[in-house]
Amino acid sequence: MPYRSLREEELFIRIEWFIKLRWVFVIGLAFTIFVATQIFNVDLPLSKILTILVVVVVYNTALYLFHRFSGQRLVDDPRRMRIETNLQIGLDLLALTFLIHFSGGVENPFIFFYLFHAIMGSILLSRTDVWVQGFAVSTLFIIFIALEYFEIIAHYHLEGFFPKDLHQDFLYVSVVCMVLLGTVFTTIYMSSTIVQGLRAREEELFLTRNILQKRSEDLEDANLQLKEKQKQLVQSEKLASLGRLVSGIAHEINNPIQFIQGNMQILREASQDILPIIDKHAESHPDLTLARLNYPFFRKNAPVLLDDMSKGAERIRNIVADLKAFARRDEGGMDDEVDLNEVIQVSKRLVYNKIKHYRINEDLYPELPKLQGSGSKLEQVVVATLINSVEALDNRSDGTIKITTRTEDDGKSISLSISDNGPGMSEEIKDRIFDPFFTTKQSTGGTGLGLSVIYGIIEEHGGHIDVETRVGKGTTFTYHLPVNRESR
Repeated sequence: MPYRSLREEELFIRIEWFIKLRWVFVIGLAFTIFVATQIFNVDLPLSKILTILVVVVVYNTALYLFHRFSGQRLVDDPRRMRIETNLQIGLDLLALTFLIHFSGGVENPFIFFYLFHAIMGSILLSRTDVWVQGFAVSTLFIIFIALEYFEIIAHYHLEGFFPKDLHQDFLYVSVVCMVLLGTVFTTIYMSSTIVQGLRAREEELFLTRNILQKRSEDLEDANLQLKEKQKQLVQSEKLASLGRLVSGIAHEINNPIQFIQGNMQILREASQDILPIIDKHAESHPDLTLARLNYPFFRKNAPVLLDDMSKGAERIRNIVADLKAFARRDEGGMDDEVDLNEVIQVSKRLVYNKIKHYRINEDLYPELPKLQGSGSKLEQVVVATLINSVEALDNRSDGTIKITTRTEDDGKSISLSISDNGPGMSEEIKDRIFDPFFTTKQSTGGTGLGLSVIYGIIEEHGGHIDVETRVGKGTTFTYHLPVNRESR
């Protein structure tokens, strides 16, 4: 909140306090009148003094109601509130001047109540306003004293309090006026100087506090970013180690698979030569069995077995190739021409064993432009998202995963959406899913780093992520990626 706004709120509170203090003045004045007239037998023009008292009660009530129903509107309109503050103090000084006039004028010992308003004005008003108020009330007070001195208006002597009328004693009147004015203006100068100094110091402290708070927030953000980067580096190192391990295993598997594929071709050709010979032999030996199977059954299924073995070996070869590509995800830069539809197909093969139990619906845009980035890192995004969807479906018999690609922004960007009809997430969980180490799968060994790494990869590609989810209605992750990262 700006310092000026705080000042206006503080002024509003002090004005409310000033209104309450005015009720104390009203009660004190009524008590003083009672004591003066009933105990000291001072002769006062009660009707005029009570009229002033009623006027004070009326305008203070109006001010109370105005503040009660205006509230924040006054704080939001500083000019209006300062006008009202000047009006309040002006009305008080006017009422006090008339009250002093009707209760002895220069003889009234309560003329130094002006000092109280001088101090209050210094607290509530600007230095210019309080000096204007001081000169105005001093001029009004001197005019009343002069008019009484020259008997232009009536003087109300405090009969029974002072032994003689002093309003025409020039020395007495001059000394009282000089002392009063000197005291009032000295009070205004000192109090306004002190208050202005305190305000300047308060503003400096406020600005310093804001600067420190901003620096503290910046340091906290930097610390959080540093921790996140550190965690991602740890995770990247783990994944790099896993990649080297996978690459080694894939290489070891690849050699036997090549032997199997080469030998399968030989076996297939050999079977084509051997089976006719066995067929002739089976004609004269109807009880012939091979591998504990009767020959007709074996003869019918042998080609199928060979085809299945060849397809299985081919599938293993493809998986090994995908694993080797996945293991090289940190090799190279971010300048590959990536076909996102092909990335999806490779990722599906990598996690086939997990997704094969669910219905997979694809809606891939056929003319999807290639984007600039890292194909292996985007494979990591798709693989991790598919695994999350599988874990969310939790063996549901009607589990469905939908994969969609589209162009956006006139072909300048691409969107990839992966949806599931799982249980969805609450808003509380949704707000935290990209936090490092946050996981809802502690019991199954989840680390909470998968989505954090995904977030980093998408950000590295200059994209952003949208998550749509409803409890019981499933979840959709949509990745928006620019085709040309450098143009973002």
